[in-house]
Amino acid sequence: MRGMHGGDVTVDRDGTFRGMVMGDLTVASGCTVDVAAMVQGDVVVGAGADVCVTGMVMGRVVNRGGRVRVEGMVSG
Repeated sequence: MRGMHGGDVTVDRDGTFRGMVMGDLTVASGCTVDVAAMVQGDVVVGAGADVCVTGMVMGRVVNRGGRVRVEGMVSG
């Protein structure tokens, strides 16, 4: 997925998410996602998800039972 999103977004498939999210970005349970985006809110990681944050998160990274790697910047 890519582009500019004006609100919250849920990613429910594997891949790379690029672009800008003006709200929260939620990665669904079991998905493998590289977050190479600017997220104004939080990144919420579902149970069993595998997430690598290579972009910028203005909020927090909330881990609800997944695996998270941060190679970018988290401000919250």
